[in-house]
Amino acid sequence: MQSNKFSIYLDGLFYKGSGIGRYYESLLKGLARRGITVYTCVPVRLKRSFELDFKRYFKNIIPIYVNYEKFSVKSFWLQGKILKKIEKKVCLYHFPHINIPLYVPENLIVTIHDLRPFTKYWDRSYVKKKIYEWYFKKAIKNAKGIITDSKRIREEILKDFPKIEFKIKVIYPFIDDKFLDKVNNRNQCQRIITDDYILFVGSRKKHKNLSRLVVAFNSIKDIFPYLKLVIAGKKDSNKDNIGLLKEKLNIQEKLIEIISPDDEKILCLYRYAKVFVFPSLYEGFGLPPLEAMAYGIPVIVSNIPVLKEICGNAAYFVDPYSSESIAQGIYKVLYDDNLKESLIEKGKKRINDFNSDKLINQYIKVYEETLNAKN
Repeated sequence: MQSNKFSIYLDGLFYKGSGIGRYYESLLKGLARRGITVYTCVPVRLKRSFELDFKRYFKNIIPIYVNYEKFSVKSFWLQGKILKKIEKKVCLYHFPHINIPLYVPENLIVTIHDLRPFTKYWDRSYVKKKIYEWYFKKAIKNAKGIITDSKRIREEILKDFPKIEFKIKVIYPFIDDKFLDKVNNRNQCQRIITDDYILFVGSRKKHKNLSRLVVAFNSIKDIFPYLKLVIAGKKDSNKDNIGLLKEKLNIQEKLIEIISPDDEKILCLYRYAKVFVFPSLYEGFGLPPLEAMAYGIPVIVSNIPVLKEICGNAAYFVDPYSSESIAQGIYKVLYDDNLKESLIEKGKKRINDFNSDKLINQYIKVYEETLNAKN
């Protein structure tokens, strides 16, 4: 089946979310460039942003603007009605998360990014955990195909659900083109932080392990008196553990918080960072280290299985449970020019494994296999 001969539905309720939102945006763009017609539901509050990002460039992206959000009661009941209306126009439905509605289309594919809600790193209530568990079981039961971001997450799923092994395919997320077009981005980018800085990009959730990163930075700040720590990402409350630590350690001038930065600002932060540090305790994949590699930044990450799988030999690994190990890693990469250059060169090679054209081919293959299996 030719990829430009069929239409799909790609759920967009996570548009402008952090990790899953970026996954959705990159996949939508990649599929549209292949000539696939893509229907997508997007919250109406994001209409203007969506039009600027996609609609004016891609005539084969057909947005349906809705007045509800992901995992809302409205979405659970009303989303199915929309899917029924487009059944004659669409032959396959892909949900980039498990937020499937009451009515489930026949040719359904879901992406499971991680199993964090089943771990100690889930910082939501018991009730929300049970709701997530119900969605999860509904999704894996009804899906014709399941995509995971890494081999590690596939293994985790199969520990508890071995009977669905035949459904699961691993397709790595890919780096968005905006992080690869370095010449254009550098010409447009103005420096945000005047001093040298260490950078973290991502949410400030418990599993991101930012408290230990802050403590690690505090222990070396006097060795590098002009160095700052920049934490860029969304936070859930006015003052979280990072804000409290910032005051306790009296490093208000050293720790710079950039809340919910847009992509343009993130690109500029990558451009001028001295080191990128990603000390997570748990991940399903982890795009920011690859984005940093694409910008020629030496990367330090946690010594956890999934990040070893993703980063290969192109990162410096530290013990995420030890602030001292994180501090030593930062110190070594900053001081050892040979190590720094080696990481940069290995990073440039590593990102070739996450080429968008190659990975979009894998998505299209899964779509075609799903459709051919029906026929």
